[in-house]
Amino acid sequence: MYFSVLSYFLLRKLHTLYKIININNLSNSITFEISKKNQLKIIWGLDSKNIIYTYIKINVQKYTKEKVTLSIKFMINVLTTFSNEELFLKNKKNTLNIYSKQGVYKIPTYYDYSNHNKNIFILCKSSFVRRISLFSKLFLRILNKTLFFTTRDEELNPILNGVFFQFFTHEANFVATDTYKLIKYTIKNFKTDQRIQFTISRKYLNIVREILKNEKRNNIIIEYYEKKNIIFYFRDHIFSCQLMNENYPDYRSVIPHNKCHISLIINKFLLLNTIKRVSIFSKNRKNFIDFHFNHNKLKIYDQNTIDDHNSTSEIQCQVLSKNLKNMKIGFNSKFLIEILSSLNEDFVYFELYHNKMGVLRPLYKKKKEESILILIMSIIKV
Repeated sequence: MYFSVLSYFLLRKLHTLYKIININNLSNSITFEISKKNQLKIIWGLDSKNIIYTYIKINVQKYTKEKVTLSIKFMINVLTTFSNEELFLKNKKNTLNIYSKQGVYKIPTYYDYSNHNKNIFILCKSSFVRRISLFSKLFLRILNKTLFFTTRDEELNPILNGVFFQFFTHEANFVATDTYKLIKYTIKNFKTDQRIQFTISRKYLNIVREILKNEKRNNIIIEYYEKKNIIFYFRDHIFSCQLMNENYPDYRSVIPHNKCHISLIINKFLLLNTIKRVSIFSKNRKNFIDFHFNHNKLKIYDQNTIDDHNSTSEIQCQVLSKNLKNMKIGFNSKFLIEILSSLNEDFVYFELYHNKMGVLRPLYKKKKEESILILIMSIIKV
């Protein structure tokens, strides 16, 4: 292995990859491999099935099939000390030597025990592949909306630690839940000639999200290998990751189809700031608040401090129900703050089902090809 490259371009490529690795607390070992197209292939992986590939143009001085594994952090630390100059890199025994105008610098290399250098494209020969295309900006928005709805407890219910993808011939759904709250993000008029559904874990989707932040104006190709792997093709990266093997719960069974007790339209910022204010004065560590409806007024108060004026607020709202009666329903204020903060629209529909749940939908100013349904379970005071 013997090639030359501008230090700035190699450093920038490694910085992007290191940010992904560092944020997710993953192994910082990477592998260099020269392709026949005058490209340096940079490989990172947890194992042989969860791998990121990225490429950079180089000038090959001598082509060999060698692979060199080294610490990405160590390599970045060395490269940051150079100005933008041409460096020559040559593989020696247990080191990757960097030749510059200032001298020769030896980067320690080691044997890759993780065996993550297997070629991910072996799957193409043995599995039936299905391809889906998504606009990167839209995909990033979907992940930003859904990932915080997944459960953090991987051991209790592992499948809920992932996002459920459903692609139909007419629409695509993206679902996440932790059993207390649920989101269903739908893209209408989605065009595909086949039905595909799978679940990807939060850990791998966080990696996808970090890559997408640098690729906001590109189409992402998703290749699905049934019950095996998913491969994401970005502009500058390829990411292969495992699917979750369990079946995702039937989320449709918890979404109410009967008529709600109260439906209203309310200003999102007014509702969000009111809940925050009540929570600040609350003496209830469980974050439980009550909604009390009376005509077109909504009173929000802490469950345990009803007589404390600091923990009570009353706001106007547009109630759509014709036969409105007094109604009380409790929610976790922390969950409501998270949900409302994730929405970009100024107004929301809020449907309430007595002692069961609330359903929120953003109120769009213009007709959109996307829709969001958010369900939050109510808190019953014992």
